[in-house]
Amino acid sequence: MDLLSKYIRETLEMAPQLQPESQIFCDMDGVLVHFEEAVIGLVNQILDTGEIPGVASTKKHRKRLYWLQNELGKDWRATKRSDLDLKPVRNMMFSAIGQNPGPIFATMPPWPDALSSLWPYITSTGHTVNILSAPIRVREGAPSTTEEGKIAWIEKWLRPPPADIIITPAVSKVEYATSNGIPNILIDDRASTVDAWITAGGIAILHVPGGSSATVEKLEARGL
Repeated sequence: MDLLSKYIRETLEMAPQLQPESQIFCDMDGVLVHFEEAVIGLVNQILDTGEIPGVASTKKHRKRLYWLQNELGKDWRATKRSDLDLKPVRNMMFSAIGQNPGPIFATMPPWPDALSSLWPYITSTGHTVNILSAPIRVREGAPSTTEEGKIAWIEKWLRPPPADIIITPAVSKVEYATSNGIPNILIDDRASTVDAWITAGGIAILHVPGGSSATVEKLEARGL
C-alpha cells in the first residue's frame, strides 16, 4: 500500500463514522439553488435601472449604488461569481435583497444537477434529510423574510420534501453537527462552515456549485 492510500485509510478510520441514526443536513444557496445566477441578474438590473425591483429605493440603497458606481464605473456589470465578492457589490446586493427578500429567494432558479442527482440520492438513503440554510439581514418592516422565500422555493422544487427546514445564521449551523453523540452529515458550499462542522464531530462534504456527481461520490465514500 502506498503512503497516500495509507494516509487516506487512516484519516477515514479516525473520522466520525456514519450511523443509521445520522441525519443529513443540506444547504440551499450554491447547492440546490443557483444563487449566483439569480443575484448577478438582480445586481445588473439594479445597475441598469437604478431601482430595486418591486420595492421603493431608500436613501441607504441609493448611497450604496452611488458608491458601487464611483468605485467600479457606471458601465460596470457583474459577469461572474467573484464579482459578487467585491465589497461595494456585496453591500449594495445585500441591501437590495434585504428590502424584501421573500420573492427574490422564492424565484431563484435551481441547480438542475441538484434536482436530478443530489436530492434524489440523499432522499433515497433512508436517512432523515433536512434543509439547513442561512438567512440574510432584513430591513425593519420588510414585507417578507428570507425564510418565507426559501420555504416557498422548497415547496415548489423539492420532491420528496425535507423532514425539517432550519433557517439559521451560518455560524449557528454547527449546532446540528451531532445529535445525542451521533454524527450528522452536512452538504454545504462554504468551507468555513464545513470546517466548523467537522471540528464539532460531524461529517461534512464541501460541495462545489454544479458538482452534484462529485458530492454523491464523496457521500458514497463515507458509506452513505
